[in-house]
This record gives sequence, C-alpha cells and structure tokens, in this order.
Amino acid sequence: MRYLTLDDLKTDSQERFITDSTAEFTDSLPNIEKRVVAMAITYLAGRYNTDLIFANPNPIRNEVLVDIIAKITLYKVFRRNAARKVSTDIKEDYDWAMKELDKINAGRTILHNLPKPPEDNTQNPSGDSLWGNNSNPDFYI
Repeated sequence: MRYLTLDDLKTDSQERFITDSTAEFTDSLPNIEKRVVAMAITYLAGRYNTDLIFANPNPIRNEVLVDIIAKITLYKVFRRNAARKVSTDIKEDYDWAMKELDKINAGRTILHNLPKPPEDNTQNPSGDSLWGNNSNPDFYI
C-alpha cells in the first residue's frame, strides 16, 4: 500500500473483517487505498505539497491524515461485501473523515508538520495598479 499499513487499518477494525472483505481479490485493498489517497490529494492539493506527502518510497505521515484515510478505506472495503451492511460505527467514521477533509480543504483545520505547496508566481497579480471607472451618473443598477 502507498500510505497506510495494515496496522493502521487494524487500529480501527479487526484483521479478520478486513481479510474477509478482501479475500477474493488480493489486490483490492491496495486499489481501494490508492483511490482514497487520490481523493485525499484532491482535497489537500491547494494547501499542502501532496507530491512530498504521498511520495512513493517515503511518505510523510501525519497521524490525523492517516486516521482519515484509514477510516475512508475501511468504509470502502466493507462496502464491497454485498451480503453485509456497513455498521453505523463505520458509516459515522466515514462521515467524520469526509467532514475533516472538507475542513482541511477550507483551511479550518491545519495539519502540522506537512509541507506547504511550492510558490506559484504565475497566478499572482504583478502588483501594478488597476484602474477602472466605477461611476454611475444615471443611478442605474
């Protein structure tokens, strides 16, 4: 797996539930985690340097981010099994994780010790004065 370890998942669930849900396809767990990491990158890209955070050989781990990705991954793993319904605890954890990603994206939650994105000067205005006409002599809206 790219960012999580099996121990991260076993923190929130029992190993037998995880293996039962992924037993048919051995690569399903890494594929699910890959999709969840891609979703997390989408939420984090504007605030953090995701290339460094999710670097392939040595990712930068933040325990809050690990918890968020683990809860979403477990939800998706357990949803694969059509015979079982997802428990309300797993669904509540998933909802919490998605809300936390929204907070991080909006800047209300700051993840410490994660690198900020590199400066991109192409989108910043040059600082020159902009002139315009704001008068409305006829008082029309």
